[in-house]
Amino acid sequence: LKNQDPLKPMESGEFLGQIAAFGTVSGISDLQNSFDNFSTSMQSDQALQGSSLVGRSVLVPSSIGTMTAEEGMKGQINVVEPVSDLKVQVFSENGQLVKTIGKGSASGYTNFTWDGFNDNGEAMTPGVYQFKATGTVNGDNTAFATATMAKVESVLVGGGSQGLIMNLGGIGSVPFSEAQEI
Repeated sequence: LKNQDPLKPMESGEFLGQIAAFGTVSGISDLQNSFDNFSTSMQSDQALQGSSLVGRSVLVPSSIGTMTAEEGMKGQINVVEPVSDLKVQVFSENGQLVKTIGKGSASGYTNFTWDGFNDNGEAMTPGVYQFKATGTVNGDNTAFATATMAKVESVLVGGGSQGLIMNLGGIGSVPFSEAQEI
């Protein structure tokens, strides 16, 4: 208003348009501040929720798992087409076959547990093992997607789109979005 030329005053429509533009800029700035506060609050909430995962077991897509003397190793196989000869092979860290678990007929999500004993009945050392699930589909030997239960040792709260990261015993860092079951 102070800078208007008194000989050429602004049209009322033009004047109202400028006032509305100033109001919009101010509103956008306030909205940005509110969104930043909301984002910070969400990160704090995510950290609190993540801390409740520590010590719990989660099912994540993986072909490696940790075998403990108390619980053995647990996992799941996604059998996309029915098979009559599903088997799970467990391998040591150096790739040696230590156990074959016959599951027989299966379809859909199929759970398995390995007790930690090899094919000769000897107790294996607790640690990290690899496993592979196969079966015959239409005459072809087919590998199936696998998942394993792993204990959450710690969580990291990532910034931006990274989200919550779980550090799993024997597996490493896995995004929380990959957890299939808690």
